Amino acid sequence: MADIKMQGGDMVIEDGEISFVTHQPAIGQHIEMRLRTFLGETVYDQSAGVPYIQVIFLKQTPLDSVQFILEQNVLSTPGVTGIEEFDLTLDPLTRGLSVVGSVTTIDGDVDFDVSLTQTQG
Repeated sequence: MADIKMQGGDMVIEDGEISFVTHQPAIGQHIEMRLRTFLGETVYDQSAGVPYIQVIFLKQTPLDSVQFILEQNVLSTPGVTGIEEFDLTLDPLTRGLSVVGSVTTIDGDVDFDVSLTQTQG
C-alpha cells in the first residue's frame, strides 16, 4: 500500500517531488485520515466518515458507544488486523475528542494520535 505523504493536511513535497509513504506509515496515516473525516464531508462518498456531529458530539451519547464507533472505524482500515491499545478522551463541555492508540497491522504495530474539536469538519 502506498499513499501520498501528508503533514498537517497538506501533501509533502521533498526536492520538488511528491513524497509517498508505504507499509506501517501508510496504514497509520490512513487511520488518522479516517478518524479526521466527518460523516458526509467528502463529495465522493457521503457515507464515508465518522458520525461526529450526528452521534459522537451529542452530549447524551454514552462513552462506550463512542469508543465502539471509533474502534470499528480503525478496525475497518485496510491492513489493520487488531487493536492493541485505544485511549479515548471526550470533553463534554467543548466536545473535543482525543484518541491515542496502537494497532497491529499486516506490516507490524502502528501508533496513532488524533485530536478533534466539534468545529472541525
